[in-house]
Amino acid sequence: MSKVRIIGGVWRRHMLPIAAVEGLRPTPDRVRETVFNWLGQDCTGMQVLDLYAGTGALGFEAASRGASSVVLVEQHRQVVAQLQENKAYLISKWPAEEGKPPSIQIDAGDVLACLKRLAGAGKQFDLVALDPPFRSDLMQATLPFIKAVLKPGGLVYAEWHENLLADEAELCKALNVQEIDALRHLKAGQVHAHLFALPAV
Repeated sequence: MSKVRIIGGVWRRHMLPIAAVEGLRPTPDRVRETVFNWLGQDCTGMQVLDLYAGTGALGFEAASRGASSVVLVEQHRQVVAQLQENKAYLISKWPAEEGKPPSIQIDAGDVLACLKRLAGAGKQFDLVALDPPFRSDLMQATLPFIKAVLKPGGLVYAEWHENLLADEAELCKALNVQEIDALRHLKAGQVHAHLFALPAV
């Protein structure tokens, strides 16, 4: 069985099994390391929403680095079962001296339905990670719902097979905002990784 490694933080070096599901691809270590460098290595106190969570690598990594709460949203039943097992394993490895472990919630359901529900409940996050299946229509379907669940000035991390920042006007239109703060972009193989912030107002 393939495994994904936690790179930094409290759970550093712990290996987590990946569900044997076709098309499930963890964010490569090099990309994940770069992303958390962009975030300053430290996620202390952040509330994180990991959409299309898959292996959970991004959400679990954020929790390892101090995020106070992480919500992982994943629809595939077998993948959800593996996420639950990995969550239980990691929580069991949380050192007592670190105090209370982070809140990790796994939402087994459709991402768009979850976003509507979270927005309706007034839930907002500091960071939304977005990694839908490549070459699907899910990126464009999901972007319009992001603003409602993001705190003012909140961050969006997105992985896609195209450079979303190549046409900022189109991206702003999809997000239903006037502007974004394009912070970082990286291309690694077929993956484009993006970090941008929505306006603080």
